[in-house]
Amino acid sequence: MRKQLLTLLCFFLVQTGINAQTFTDNFDNYTAGNWLCTSNSAWKTWGNTPGGADDVKISNNKAYSGSNSLYFGSVSGGPSDIVLPFGGQFNTGNFDLSFYLFVETGKKAYINLQEQTVVGKAWTLDLNFDSVGNFSLVNTQSGSLLNGAYPVNQWIKISIAVNLNTNSWNFLINDVSAGTFQNSYRQIASLNFYPAANNGFFIDNVSYTYTPFSLPTLNGAVTLIDKVSGKLAGQKTAPIIEIRNLGTTAITQAEVEVTYNGNQSIKTAISNINVASLAYVSIPMSGELSLVAGKKDVVANLTQINGAADPVAADNSKTISINPVVPAKNKMVVVEEATGTWCSWCPRGAVWMHNMEERYNGYFLGVAVHNNDPMENANYDGGIGTKISGYPSAVVDRGIDIDPSAMEGDFLTRILVEPKGYITNGATYNANTKELKVSLTTKFNTAVSGNWKLAFVLIEDSVTGTGAGWSQANSYAGGSRGPMGGYESLPNPVPAAQMVYDHVGRLIYPNFNGLANAFKASINANDSFIHNFSVTLDPTWEKQHVKIAGILIDPTGKIDNGSLSSVDVAVTNGYVNGTLVASLNEKGISKGAVQMYPNPSSNLVNLVLAEPSEVEVMSLDGKIVFTQTAEGTLSFTTENWTKGLYLVKVENKNGQQILKLLTQ
Repeated sequence: MRKQLLTLLCFFLVQTGINAQTFTDNFDNYTAGNWLCTSNSAWKTWGNTPGGADDVKISNNKAYSGSNSLYFGSVSGGPSDIVLPFGGQFNTGNFDLSFYLFVETGKKAYINLQEQTVVGKAWTLDLNFDSVGNFSLVNTQSGSLLNGAYPVNQWIKISIAVNLNTNSWNFLINDVSAGTFQNSYRQIASLNFYPAANNGFFIDNVSYTYTPFSLPTLNGAVTLIDKVSGKLAGQKTAPIIEIRNLGTTAITQAEVEVTYNGNQSIKTAISNINVASLAYVSIPMSGELSLVAGKKDVVANLTQINGAADPVAADNSKTISINPVVPAKNKMVVVEEATGTWCSWCPRGAVWMHNMEERYNGYFLGVAVHNNDPMENANYDGGIGTKISGYPSAVVDRGIDIDPSAMEGDFLTRILVEPKGYITNGATYNANTKELKVSLTTKFNTAVSGNWKLAFVLIEDSVTGTGAGWSQANSYAGGSRGPMGGYESLPNPVPAAQMVYDHVGRLIYPNFNGLANAFKASINANDSFIHNFSVTLDPTWEKQHVKIAGILIDPTGKIDNGSLSSVDVAVTNGYVNGTLVASLNEKGISKGAVQMYPNPSSNLVNLVLAEPSEVEVMSLDGKIVFTQTAEGTLSFTTENWTKGLYLVKVENKNGQQILKLLTQ
């Protein structure tokens, strides 16, 4: 199912005269319409079924050179799943992989590199090309590694030069470097082409070269500079430097020096270690670096091993460039993650939500939107379902849907964008009645116009439960798919007693799209607006774990800014009287606005509507089975409907509400 492409440049070799391993295929010697894996046994399928369901046919519809290529297209994912094994698991030497790619207009492409010879164990690198000309390189351990732009609807050459000895990766488009990076995965074994949802791309002229490396007697290499990337200007950080034994003699002592920005330096020595051949050791540096704005180099030098200078100096130094992001004033980025306890890959989303909050506390507003489990809020779930193509997914400030492991890249882009307005949370809380009164004060920095909207959200951390639906499905159990925030050490499913859920979206009012016309049509700079909400908290919610959020949505539906605070902080800020928008129950539906009974139903359903509303009933496959505008009591029959679950959408001047109806 995944992917990456590589082309080899800029390699250094300590040894010379080593035989290289090469492969190339332009598909022109095959007959169009035939299966790839039966045409050339060097190619495999994910399920090891050449000529079967996950094979791909040779195409002559488009080619970079000659007449043939491969085409990967899908609406919902698959079935083609093509693997090119490299003939081993390579973790030293130099590796070069390249191919030509054509992404169709309005479509995406997805490719990956597998870490092990048995596919599906770990993904070294995921390469995503979106439908509007952006690429992202990610994996589940590192998150975002590199982002940039690419030309759509034309052939481009994709290459990556990899020095596995020093963990140095160079990604190129049309032989021009688009950026360098280091990788938390140090091994590659195969290439995978898989058409994910809404993919449409051609592949041609695939080639790779692997040049092995012969270990000298004593040699250490710097392979990773950690805890310095993905930070904000003004933060302090203590680097961790990883070195590897690339000799045959054990390393028992090492000294490392780190310099940053040409004027900050830290030196740390460790002893009483025993690093075997090809093993790694991490060295926490004994001081901190103060990060500054601008692109600056961090340089790590291995100054000593085993009490003396390393006899092989070529791999003793590693340099990475970091460019700490300077966040826009008063900016908070909203990340909404689509998840569910039934979703076996969704632990990845939980891990990355935790990572983001830890790294960017005060700038990150995360909401886990649950689907089909006890934490689901139908209003929120129904809304995010219109933005995603599968689970797990994430949207950053309501941009395009991405894998949760890629949210950091989008976050670092959005945190730079000056918001048009910002929100201050205020509140009062009655511990006896559990009534929470909230004021969201929105002040605009610049003049704007159009239909700006506001949404009120409640989020809860440390959520636990017992019974059906509270256990978490976990495809990372056993560790064969690599580390995943501790889930690799937990069973599948993870019992409810061991699960604690954070960022749970408990309420969104009035709906996912926000309160229409929440502000006047023409807004001046420094204009302020106050919206008041009253909600009685569910008795099972714990006030100390509830967070108040405000979301400011622009006329295009994108999120401009967010606000986040605990209830106690909002109470300290003070409640401000303004326009009372709604008095809500714990599910986010206006009290008395909509009642539906009986539910489940075998025939007649009654909807009691407090005001004129448009009612639309939809099956889960998107078919509208009933629609009507009404006020008061609206009755309709389900007698001839297919038994199952339906979504009942009620929309009026106050917004939109989504209820679930079960027919029996």
